Amino acid sequence: MAALLNGLCAPPRAFVPKLIRLSILSAVVVTTGSLAETPQRGSLNRSITTLQPIHAVNHESAVSEGTEGYSVPLTSTSARMPLSPRETPQTINVVTRTQMDDFRLDNATSLLSTVPGVFVQQVETDRNYYTIRGYEATNFQVDGIGLQFSTEEQMGDLDMAFYDRVEVLKGANGLLSHTGNPSGTVNFIRKRPTRDFSANANLSYSSFATRRSGVDISSPLNGSGSVRGRLIGAYQKGNSHLDRYGLAKQIFGAIVEADLGDRTTLTLGHSHQKNKAKSTMWGALPLYYTDGSPIDYNVSDSTAPEWAYWNTTDRTSFVELAHDWGAGWSTKATLIYRKITQDAEHFFVDGVPDRVTGLGLLSWPTKYNRYERQRLADVSTTGKYRLGGREHDLMFGINISRSENYMTSLAADTNIPLPSIYIWNRQFPHPDFGNADLGFADFTDRKTTAFIATRLNVTDAFKVIGGANYTRVTSDGVLYKYPHYFRRNKLSPYLGLIYDLNKNYSVYASYTGIFNPQFRYNIHGELVPAIEGRNYELGLKGESEDGRLTGSVALFRAEQNYTAEVDKFLDGLNRYKPVDSRSTGFELTMQGEVLPGLQVSTGYTHLFSIKDQSGNAVREYVPKSTITIAASYAVPSVHGLKVGAAVCWQSEIRRLQGKTPAGIDIYTKQKAYAVTDLMASYELNKHVTVGTNVKNVFNKKYLTSLLWGQSYYAPSRSVGMNVQLKY
Repeated sequence: MAALLNGLCAPPRAFVPKLIRLSILSAVVVTTGSLAETPQRGSLNRSITTLQPIHAVNHESAVSEGTEGYSVPLTSTSARMPLSPRETPQTINVVTRTQMDDFRLDNATSLLSTVPGVFVQQVETDRNYYTIRGYEATNFQVDGIGLQFSTEEQMGDLDMAFYDRVEVLKGANGLLSHTGNPSGTVNFIRKRPTRDFSANANLSYSSFATRRSGVDISSPLNGSGSVRGRLIGAYQKGNSHLDRYGLAKQIFGAIVEADLGDRTTLTLGHSHQKNKAKSTMWGALPLYYTDGSPIDYNVSDSTAPEWAYWNTTDRTSFVELAHDWGAGWSTKATLIYRKITQDAEHFFVDGVPDRVTGLGLLSWPTKYNRYERQRLADVSTTGKYRLGGREHDLMFGINISRSENYMTSLAADTNIPLPSIYIWNRQFPHPDFGNADLGFADFTDRKTTAFIATRLNVTDAFKVIGGANYTRVTSDGVLYKYPHYFRRNKLSPYLGLIYDLNKNYSVYASYTGIFNPQFRYNIHGELVPAIEGRNYELGLKGESEDGRLTGSVALFRAEQNYTAEVDKFLDGLNRYKPVDSRSTGFELTMQGEVLPGLQVSTGYTHLFSIKDQSGNAVREYVPKSTITIAASYAVPSVHGLKVGAAVCWQSEIRRLQGKTPAGIDIYTKQKAYAVTDLMASYELNKHVTVGTNVKNVFNKKYLTSLLWGQSYYAPSRSVGMNVQLKY
């Protein structure tokens, strides 16, 4: 009992004073302050043989659910080896279940907006791009397995109800992503069944008549718990700050795990998400007049008519077999089947209005259908081996995938002049798509990758992670009258070095290369070449004695050749131009428990520059600096009360739109801004918690993106109430 009282009354973590005394550089890593005393070896009975520790790791070892923390002890996104953040030779951020629940981060867009160094480009109401360190990330994985976006963006809402946490690895993941931009990998880690029964439900109501309900039940299915299952469901419906826009979504998921023996586990799972969005925007608001001056809109303005909609359905089924061979060796095999369907009617506004008359805008309505079917097979083995008198780690495997895509597009009543922007009511007669010209895409992507990596324990303090993947990518078919054809083999190396300065600090360096086939066409109908990229990173990491707080500082350089960037809209399609560029910068991050009850996730990312090979600034629509802070505090004087705040700040961005008739450059700018969210929750008893969230507290008005030549305004202030029931 005395030891317990001493622990409860212990002073704050020893590095906290240094946060005041040291610079930001050293503030993000933790010092060697001791939190607990360890008996000296000499005090042990010498007749007792000291055994080496055995570390048994499974998917439960890093579960964030129920921990009330903003960090996890282990991640596996970088190499499929259970590594602590400090042991990973790249920057990695984790958004835990607790942080999601605290700030109501119910979809990928809201969640990734809180991750340091990630900039969410909301180009339309239901289409997003995600920029990491200056470049778009096209690698979304689930439990470390997945395909890059077939059209390089996320279409439709992606709900977070199924996931325990999200790991974001900065820089290229050359070992396991196989293809994709060398910017980052986003890995969604599923919730899993538990051996003990648990159930929770949540109800919420917020501004714009948005209501959400959800249920999550996990239970053993037999007496021993060797068979267990989990059922997850949610429903949400509401309007928006945008005129006429609304979204309804249904989410369902089920997972069953069965222990086939002491060393073998079979997992079956299925998830289903259906989105029905009304009055969706295709493109967004024209941002400038022909004389180059900006157009001022209300926050709620939208170009989408009443009849526009965008429905998406995403179904995923998987089977997973894991076997422990003993002596530190294990194998996991996974089969995934995913089917994505989309049905939409869009209205795009083309052209630039005249400042005096407001005329100059043209119509481009489209009916769009899409069907995508993905099949993936992945087998990997991890284990330990001895070499040179030391124990090392090894991981190897193979990944085979096939993605079939079929899309149709019907355009009708195009290029019809619209009324003056000053009097136009944002409506347009519903077109007769039955008589429209048909455009279609029908293509199949195939990918086979073999990968291997090892972690060499050169000394107790020096570790080397090295590996490579060999990938073959092919594609056949057609994309809206253009050939969708590609053949490419690529060997991508990876090297990471970690040196422990002491038991709390490590320095590291890493290099990885990656390539990304991209099916974008220029104004001449020619395919833009595949991206060739590399990423270099050098940094310092630290952790507290108990591992509950981690921090890092990193210098990085990312290189991308032939990155496709939007050039102009032509014949119903965006056309692209290849751009070679380099980005350099640094990043500071800190995650975990700073003081007892105070959880923090924060970071600062600064890009020194993003330039082309001629030294000219490019991608100026990416903020040079971003700061994110999310913190919650369990108030000790009021049992059950938790309060928190989140702030996201970014520097100014701009986009070169073209030239005026007089030859003057036209720039659209979004000045630097900060958005603040607040939360509070109170645990009435162990079964019931009530909470409230206020988003965009100061009602900041800002554009969601300048990736494209059009944009719209982000949500205004909203207030929500929620009730959580637990058993």
